[in-house]
Amino acid sequence: MEVREAIKSRRSIGRVRSDPVPKETVEEILESAIHAPNHKVTEPWRFHVFTGKGRGEFARARAELARILGESENEEEEYIAGRVSRERKKAFRAPVVIVVISEGGRDGVETLENYAACAAAVQNMQLTAHALGLAAIWRTGSAAYHPYMREFFGLKENGRIVAYLYLGYPDVGERPRKRQPASSKTIWHEG
Repeated sequence: MEVREAIKSRRSIGRVRSDPVPKETVEEILESAIHAPNHKVTEPWRFHVFTGKGRGEFARARAELARILGESENEEEEYIAGRVSRERKKAFRAPVVIVVISEGGRDGVETLENYAACAAAVQNMQLTAHALGLAAIWRTGSAAYHPYMREFFGLKENGRIVAYLYLGYPDVGERPRKRQPASSKTIWHEG
């Protein structure tokens, strides 16, 4: 697939089939990530890949965080149980979940640039998945920034979860996307 077409036609798709994705395909997607630009060649990205029954580990972490949050908000036990169940299911919404982590830098600027590099890495992954016929959706949400998840993934100081990237074979047809033209968001400064 030509790169400009891939950029224009890529969509976030959350509905995927349960068919397993070959390990070699996931490895190809990971390899595309490491070619993202990163200032000072810090290579700040780290990946946790959950597939098959391995997703249970991620499900347990999500469920435990839901329990912690429910208890801290003094929710009733019945509501907490529902919250835990919903969070556990999220780990199984796709056959592959890749958690992309950005390592912190030596200072605030490098930490910010590392995060930006990891975001570019996620875009590379999404474009590669799309070119390989896979669907992908990038998720995080407030739970990704909670101290419990930081501890679960062993994040060091200034490390951040950048993405929960869900991958699988699409279970929906193509949907066109409308975007405002770049010209509507551009200010030219010309001499």
